[in-house]
This record gives sequence, C-alpha cells and structure tokens, in this order.
Amino acid sequence: MNQLHREITEQPEVFLRIASAYVTEEYYARWQKEFSGRIFFVGMGSSLFAAYPAYLHLFEKGFPVVWVDASELLHYGVEGIRNEDVLVLISQSGESYEILKLLEKLRTRPYRIAVTASPESSVARSCDEVIDILSGVEKAVTSTKTHTATLAVLNLWAMAQAREENFFRAKAELEHLAHEADRLITSAPEWARRAIYNLELLQEADARVIVGRGYSLSAAWHGCLCFYECAKETFLSFSGGQFRHGPLELAIKKMLAIVLMPPGRTLALINKLAQELLERGVKVLGVGQCALVPRYNLEALPFYSTDEFFSPLLSIISLMLLSYYVAEEKGIEPGTAYLIKKTTLEE
Repeated sequence: MNQLHREITEQPEVFLRIASAYVTEEYYARWQKEFSGRIFFVGMGSSLFAAYPAYLHLFEKGFPVVWVDASELLHYGVEGIRNEDVLVLISQSGESYEILKLLEKLRTRPYRIAVTASPESSVARSCDEVIDILSGVEKAVTSTKTHTATLAVLNLWAMAQAREENFFRAKAELEHLAHEADRLITSAPEWARRAIYNLELLQEADARVIVGRGYSLSAAWHGCLCFYECAKETFLSFSGGQFRHGPLELAIKKMLAIVLMPPGRTLALINKLAQELLERGVKVLGVGQCALVPRYNLEALPFYSTDEFFSPLLSIISLMLLSYYVAEEKGIEPGTAYLIKKTTLEE
C-alpha cells in the first residue's frame, strides 16, 4: 500500500485514540491554567493551519490569542514576546527550523508548550509542557494524520482552557467523526474519480480555488498544500467573505471551485455563494452540507457532522483523498516530493 494512503486510512483510529486518552477529567483539569499574558499559536505550514480553529475559538471567547507564522515571528515579532506570555509551539516533527531558531533568539522566558508527534524531539525538550498528538510518526511528505491529530488535540485543549462543560461531549463527536471519516475513505475510489471526471479536474482551468469560512479555513489552506505536494496542482484558498472582494471576478473565466460547507452559522452564506458560482458556469464541488439543486456543473460530497468546531477534520480528509486520486490519475506516485523534505531544516 502507498505510504500516503496508509497514513490517510489511519486517521479514524487516531481520532478514537485521542478521544479515549484526552477527553477525561484528568486532562480537563490539567489543561486549565491561568495565563496572565497572551497565548501565541506558532507553527509552519500544516501545523499552523491546524491551530486556526483553536485560535478562532479562544478569540471569540475573549482570550488574548495570537496565531502567527513562526518564520515571521522569528524576524518580525520576537522582541514583543513577554515573560507572562505563552508559546504554543506546534511542530509535528519537533525539529522545525524556524521554531528552534525562535527559541534560540528569545530574550524572555515565556511558558512554552510543545504540540508534537515526537515528544522526545528538540522542540519538546526545550518546553515546559509537551502534548503528544498521538498520531505516531508520519513518513509521507504530505501531512495527513499529524495535521488532523494536531487539530483535534488543540481543539480539546482550547475547550479546556475556556472551561467548557461540553468538553466531555467531544468524545462522542470524535467517535462519530472517526466512523464518518472511515466511510469517506472506503468510498473514495468511487466519489473521487466521479468528481475528477465530471468536473474535469485533470483539464486546464484559468482558476482553481478552495473556499471556506470560519474554522473550515484551516481545511482550505491545508487542502491547497495537499494539492501542491501530492498532485502537483495549483489551487488558491479564500474565505467566503474575502472571495467577494476581488477573486469573484475570476468567475468570468474557466473556474473550478471546491466549496467547503460544514454546519454552522455561515452555512447559508457559503451555499449562496456556491449557487452564484454555479449560475455563472463555474464547476463546483460542494463538500459537506450542500443544499444546492443538482445540475451539470455541480458535484456534492456530503458528510455528516453537527459540530462546526470539529468539522474541518472531515473537510480536510475529503481534500486529502481527492488530491491523492488526482495524483494517481496523473500517473504520479502520491506523497512523493522532488524539491522538499518531510522536515524543513533550513530557512
């Protein structure tokens, strides 16, 4: 079995492992700390994208949170970090160049939390607290199980920080998402190839976009990364709101749009945008709760989730699978890379 496909298929088991290990009274209490300063979510690539739902959730709850690219913080912000701040350092390998350099450059001593798949790594050894994402080490270049494990664990951590009683209901949600993810994986050879050919994903387009809102933006950003690394295809990502402020003009040309439609407060808005794109002749793949009337330029990939906060786990698995099968159809070995490595060791 291809290594990338193997790691995609391991994700339901990882969700169940996280639910069993972390949705407990022990971790609900352990992760509740009184921080007097700001909470910085710091990472690169898929690690940073995975932290966005937790960041957005705590921001809405009134916490002083920052979500920032580690390489930008290293050169344009490290002097602003104070002793009372908290650095949540997210590195799947625990060896990310920018984070290690950031730790070297610090002139203050903020509390440091490593979120990693490698609890014995360099980043982990430099931190006050280590949170193992329980995914195991990942080998394929394209991030799959480490990304979703990071997202799931950080969502739980954020819920504990906010002292939310529904923290304990997350166990049932993760178990449900594990079953739903397994359904998407098992049925992928059929739905992915249908989408590829009905929407002509292998044909040239003037623009290819992934559009999401809120928590699902993490899936839009990482979905682009999956297509870059796995299928060598170019996609651009946008929030549904920002898409109207300029990029919508691209719809006068040949466009393919993957529109993420999780449950939640902006579902009606994202369905409305997708409908407008369809009426302009744009080929649309609706992922999630697509409420649009079937037509020639629409493919719908439904998934079932009632929790908007955790729904990016299903959105991104859908995009991982689609990029995998696009690569196969193009004759590319999925998950291989020519110019990058699994762990980036230089800037």
